[in-house]
Amino acid sequence: MAVSSAPLVEIRGLCCRYQETSIGVDATTRRLPALRGMDLAVSRERRLAILGPNGAGKTTLFLHLNGTLRPAAGEIRLGGQPADYTRTGLREWRRKVGLVFQNPDDQLFAPTVREDLSFGPLILGLSPSEVEARVEETIALLGLERLCHRAPWTLSQGQKRRVSIGGGVARRPSLLILDEPLAGLDLAGVGQLVRLMAQIEQTGVTIVLATHDIDFAAEWADEVAIVGEGRTLCQGPAEEILADRELLRSAGLAPPLMFEVATRLHKAGLLPASVPLPRRRTELLALLDRLPGCASAPLLTGQLISDGRR
Repeated sequence: MAVSSAPLVEIRGLCCRYQETSIGVDATTRRLPALRGMDLAVSRERRLAILGPNGAGKTTLFLHLNGTLRPAAGEIRLGGQPADYTRTGLREWRRKVGLVFQNPDDQLFAPTVREDLSFGPLILGLSPSEVEARVEETIALLGLERLCHRAPWTLSQGQKRRVSIGGGVARRPSLLILDEPLAGLDLAGVGQLVRLMAQIEQTGVTIVLATHDIDFAAEWADEVAIVGEGRTLCQGPAEEILADRELLRSAGLAPPLMFEVATRLHKAGLLPASVPLPRRRTELLALLDRLPGCASAPLLTGQLISDGRR
């Protein structure tokens, strides 16, 4: 069977307003815009990182992408078809699109990890045997064997993150959305998360995530979307978007450290302009290794990148 060329999820002109009510004698209610005509396309098996400041609309966008919120205006299409907000349609939607919240404590609530992993398949209406099969598959895929009988509140932040992602994976979605998955993780935790996401992708799942770490986005993503004030400012290949200094400056973002180092080497005539900007730490270090008289540069740059900025 041919795979559809339509995006997994596409939104056009999405608008959303939140209600705000003041308290007191002069109490008033007003509608505040959260999304102002946002556009976005999620392509199959393309890593998409969404960047933007707090309040830009990233979480609100994600709640629309899995059908939790319904837009005031605009269109959402799943696999080329208009979104279906009926009970049956929403169940199928949430089978295809999984959402993992920024704070694992907002998602983990069951007495044990195993019971928490079973919640998603259960609400999809699956049989007990199918629920058990999916839970076992998820435990094996994410390496949760030693955690499955523990209470979620006894886990470390990294372990909670892994279990919350497991809750999304157990639904066997086509698209998994991670809201700020790096939050609260140390360098080792980030490395574990990257390996975990790679394992999930090998099962055919497409991953979209929001992050404030532009260096991580440069290394991980195929595409980047920058959002601000409820709009998509741009979306395109990561190497193009993140190399555009003026665009990033207008969005209040700094270029990735690896791009900054390579750009300065270009300007200093130490690196030919024909050499593309490095996307990964190993690529940057390889470039520095080849520079004459810069034997100490790899050690220095390696320290800079590993010092909290990958």
